[in-house]
Amino acid sequence: MSFPQIPTNVREKILRYNWWGHDGRWYMFVAKELGFEKANEMNMKINKAIGKLEIKNIMAISGISEESIKQNLIQFLRMNLELCAKDVFNLQDFLKEGDSIVFRVSDCPAYSGTQKAGYMSDYQCACFKRCEGWLEAIGLTYTSFIQKSLMKGDKFCEIVMTPEK
Repeated sequence: MSFPQIPTNVREKILRYNWWGHDGRWYMFVAKELGFEKANEMNMKINKAIGKLEIKNIMAISGISEESIKQNLIQFLRMNLELCAKDVFNLQDFLKEGDSIVFRVSDCPAYSGTQKAGYMSDYQCACFKRCEGWLEAIGLTYTSFIQKSLMKGDKFCEIVMTPEK
C-alpha cells in the first residue's frame, strides 16, 4: 500500500498536537503516581528546561544569534510560539509594556484538559516557567507570573515577564 505524501504544514500540526498531547498525559500519569503537588513541582522545572531547549535548538539549527534575538525579542518570541503552539493554542500576542513583556492566550489545551478531567483546583499552570526558560536561554533573567488565568475564570491567560534588576 502506498501512502500519500503529507504536506509540511500538516506534518507540523500533527507534531504539535502529539507533543501537547504527550505533555498532558505525562502530567496526569505523574499526578496519579506521585500526587498533584509533586506533579506541579516537576512540571514547573520541566517547562523551564523545555523553554531553554526550544530556544537553543532554534539557535543551533537556524543560526540566529543571542544578540539578534535580544535586538528583535518580541518578533522572535512570536516566531517561537507559532512554531511550538500554532493550531494548538489560540495565541493572542506578545506586547511590550514598559520594561515588561506581556503574553496573552485565549484558549489552551492544559485548561481544556484539566477542565474536562475535573482537576482544575489541583493543577498549577507552568506556562510562565516556559517563558522564563526562553529568556534565560539567551542570557536574560526575567521573573514571570500569571496575572490573569483561564483557570481562575478570566477570559484569557496573561503572563507578565519582568526583567530582574
